Amino acid sequence: MNPVVLIDAGLLTLLLVIGVPVPFCFAGAALFLMLFGDFGSTGFLVGAGFNKLNSIVLIAIPLYILAGGIMGAGGIAGRLIDLADSLIGRLRGGLGLVLIVATAVFGAISGMASSAVAAIGTVMIPRMVERGFDRGYAASLVAASSVLALLIPPSASMILYGWVTGTSILACFLAPIVPGLILVSLLGGWNLVLTRKMPLRQPDPAPRRDIVCEAFVRTKKAAAGLMMPLIILGFIYGGVTTPTEAAAVAVVYAIPVAIYVYREMNWRDMGQVVWRAGQTSGVLMIMIFFASMLGRIWTLENMPQEILESFLGISNNPIVLLLLANLFLMLIGMFMEDVSGILLAAPLLMPLMTEAGVDPIHFSAIIATNLGMGLITPPTAPLLYFAALVGKTNLSGMLKPALVFVVFAYLPVVLLTTFVPALSMWLPGLVLGLN
Repeated sequence: MNPVVLIDAGLLTLLLVIGVPVPFCFAGAALFLMLFGDFGSTGFLVGAGFNKLNSIVLIAIPLYILAGGIMGAGGIAGRLIDLADSLIGRLRGGLGLVLIVATAVFGAISGMASSAVAAIGTVMIPRMVERGFDRGYAASLVAASSVLALLIPPSASMILYGWVTGTSILACFLAPIVPGLILVSLLGGWNLVLTRKMPLRQPDPAPRRDIVCEAFVRTKKAAAGLMMPLIILGFIYGGVTTPTEAAAVAVVYAIPVAIYVYREMNWRDMGQVVWRAGQTSGVLMIMIFFASMLGRIWTLENMPQEILESFLGISNNPIVLLLLANLFLMLIGMFMEDVSGILLAAPLLMPLMTEAGVDPIHFSAIIATNLGMGLITPPTAPLLYFAALVGKTNLSGMLKPALVFVVFAYLPVVLLTTFVPALSMWLPGLVLGLN
């Protein structure tokens, strides 16, 4: 392999380890190749970046980011939380279950883990602290639950994976759902275990009739928000729209709900939401641009094949290869968020998955669960740091529950997803008729 490319890969790793923002890491590695690589004219690198950006599929990502921003600012997320609270919040530790369920529903619309931390965390963490939950635990549970946004469709990560690998995006949406539901149940179970000794303050007892009436009232208030994931997924799997068009429908639907139905936003607020969504989308597009340049060079230099040969040099047993791929993905997830992790890992590992006999649809669930685990795995754990900022706490108070969630919730789901393909392939086969 070209020594310059090896040095470039080392430079990228170094920049990630020392904490440089991921878009700048990709940009620095790409500029290094342009300055020191012997590739003749570098115009083809710039062209590779722009060609990747010139895709209608990518339009869905900023649209889902915008829809998530409107949900958070427009009161939609808050009403979903209130509804879940009325249904299960009276259980001991029930507010933790409320958080998990609300995050899963929010993830079904926004598709971004960081958006889920910001929207759900700002509402739930203060509410949980008032009920007696430890602040560090609440922030840790927000971070762990936010990863459900990668697994519950429509996920921005799965859109990107399907685009990068040429796999059906509809199938990629469906593949992580069953692993995601298993993760919801495991997080809920460990929430009940970890909160047993906390001095929780439960809501005052109420007659069953009052509880039912309260749930009915909150269901009516949250109905407009609950319709969003049903409309989006119904349009996609009903063949009415593509995933990109469904993202546009989500935005068009969310605006009048937030402004005219819930009346928690005005058009000036809408401008701020659009501005923030534009900033996030701009950063993602810059990252995709430079990552595409890197990917073009690494492909020309046969880096995916080199990785395959190095793994096969260790073992050609499919089980060992899958374990090595999981370790590789977890390490990537520890240093970068899911979007950049998919941009880097999916093209590099696809030859290895082919050698191990893994279907690309199955691999979409493997990569989603692994990168999700990496996002909350110390010492880097980008989502834990973000949740600490949102929850106004320090990381030391979050580490113990975070490790419990990683070892006893995420790791079992990763292993089940990897070695039981039926968990990922059953739903795409049922809905789309895939074998």
